[in-house]
Amino acid sequence: METKVEPGAPPTSGAALADAAVVARSGEDGIILLDLVLAVAVFAFVVLVALPSLPQGTTPARHAAYVLEVAAVLKTDRTAAARTGREIATRIDVPERRVAGGTNRQIVMLPEDLTLEVIASDICTTEPGRFAIAFAADGRSCGAVIRIGKGTRDWRIRINWLTGFVDVVAPQAG
Repeated sequence: METKVEPGAPPTSGAALADAAVVARSGEDGIILLDLVLAVAVFAFVVLVALPSLPQGTTPARHAAYVLEVAAVLKTDRTAAARTGREIATRIDVPERRVAGGTNRQIVMLPEDLTLEVIASDICTTEPGRFAIAFAADGRSCGAVIRIGKGTRDWRIRINWLTGFVDVVAPQAG
């Protein structure tokens, strides 16, 4: 038995329906591919335009984080000296831009765009550019001021010589 298909009538057999779906879908696939290519091109253009405007170097937030990391190393050594009853020194190497803890060997490396300066007594100076901030068991220290700056933003860490108290001073606003 043959089935007659009237011209203009929609296909009713399973094979005819599958053929029609494949033809329709391949056209949609081309449109989806074109949409994907356009989306990738727009994204690449946005990245190309936005990338140069991203901050270069250490951001102010990361700058503050480095300062707080150095202060934490100093405070850890001060606490350990009081707890163990022996002198513990935090080592600061200005040329290498490195601060190393005396108890847990924690090391903070500062990036090249941050300046590191230390003002300390001769007692703290081991050689030019290298310092050992010593904390005694009774709370004393050799005292120092550490400046970590970038441009006009200067953070300071002060170590009191009498009490060993470690104080962080934020940059002046303005």
